[in-house]
Amino acid sequence: MTPVRRASGPTGTPTPNPSAASGWQAAPLWRNGTGRPAVAVLAPRWATGSEEAWITRQVAGALACVADVHVVTPQGDVPRDRIESVFAVHELASPVPPLAELQRDLLVEAVTATGGIRDGRIPAAIGSLLDRGLVDPWVRAADVLSALRPDAVVIAGHEQVGALAAVDEAVPDVPLTLLALGVDPDSLAFPHFDPLFDRAASVLAVSEGERAEIVEHHGGADKVHVVGAPMAANPSALSEPSPWVGTTEYVIVLTDADSNADEEVVELSRLIRLRFPEHPVGISYTDVFVVWHEGRWVPGWPVERASDLARLMGFARAVVDLHPGPLFARRCVDSLLYGVPIIVPAESRARQHAELGGGGLWFSTPGELTWCIDALLRPEVREPFGHQGRAYAEERYGSTDRFVDRVVAAVGIAGDRRPTPVPVPATS
Repeated sequence: MTPVRRASGPTGTPTPNPSAASGWQAAPLWRNGTGRPAVAVLAPRWATGSEEAWITRQVAGALACVADVHVVTPQGDVPRDRIESVFAVHELASPVPPLAELQRDLLVEAVTATGGIRDGRIPAAIGSLLDRGLVDPWVRAADVLSALRPDAVVIAGHEQVGALAAVDEAVPDVPLTLLALGVDPDSLAFPHFDPLFDRAASVLAVSEGERAEIVEHHGGADKVHVVGAPMAANPSALSEPSPWVGTTEYVIVLTDADSNADEEVVELSRLIRLRFPEHPVGISYTDVFVVWHEGRWVPGWPVERASDLARLMGFARAVVDLHPGPLFARRCVDSLLYGVPIIVPAESRARQHAELGGGGLWFSTPGELTWCIDALLRPEVREPFGHQGRAYAEERYGSTDRFVDRVVAAVGIAGDRRPTPVPVPATS
């Protein structure tokens, strides 16, 4: 297939290829007639609210400062090319089946738990089961890559064996960067995904904890780069306390469960409100936000907007996140940027922010949880944690420019620097 250069509009922004539905004919976007490197970002999903999807968009945005970025994704109802902000998006219309992903994850867990790995290998039959339904969605990506002939490729997700197969078929010699998105330590260590780490010239991790796990299982410390994330405290969130609570002497509890669910996080939130009746406790469930104070249980609308959550966190005395995000615990970083200490489960990725950043405490038992809250309600304990946590969060996550520099350096793409893009907002 011969690449075809697409026309540009009056401002130099490429226009969608009208023949995309009948075949891939897209080529690198040369803005305003200047030759900029082209980078292809292969992402199984491009528009979801998970931490993995959010950081994928941020990495793509950082690369858009120096290159023309093409996003190749199996999503879409029909195959098409379209322009989205600074990105050219190529939808393959062959979505990755969630059931196939669930089957893969269960198999990884089962094989790991039962000792099914021998000398760093797994039986071929199990490998075939792991890939079932997860390679075919990427087949058409090879045609897109053959037409684009990118200068570099980024694969979002260390489990995307189908994306790697498309790259090796179409552009086997192109420099490859792996955005690991390693939310599960067992999956990071699973040998079936070794080829993605081996093929990558550089690997991007969002946090120190993720980097340590990658290096432990795959080595290559010199090619694994911590890029952090571009985040900033919303100044307007500190203009006035949220009227939902009505005071600044409160604790906010974040969950990922329905208020009527029979889950551990619901029981822990109930324990907190009963243990600290003299302090208002705001609890954010998926279906309702409630305030408990002096024996009164006041329900309200669920927290759906990021700005509302920011106001609640910004004036809290402590943020208890009972189920922080699995990749790098973004809500916890938000809290630290406001100078509010965090309390998190000891086995979560968020512990690194509390421990390495000195930004809070962690618990393993309900008793430890109540002790942590009691400690941070004391000003002489809370204030040092708040200052330390803010300094840590601002250094690791609080600068978009530093994030862009880290990503661009790790991928190894040089080009004319354009204005730094504004981080893609949360979709909560």
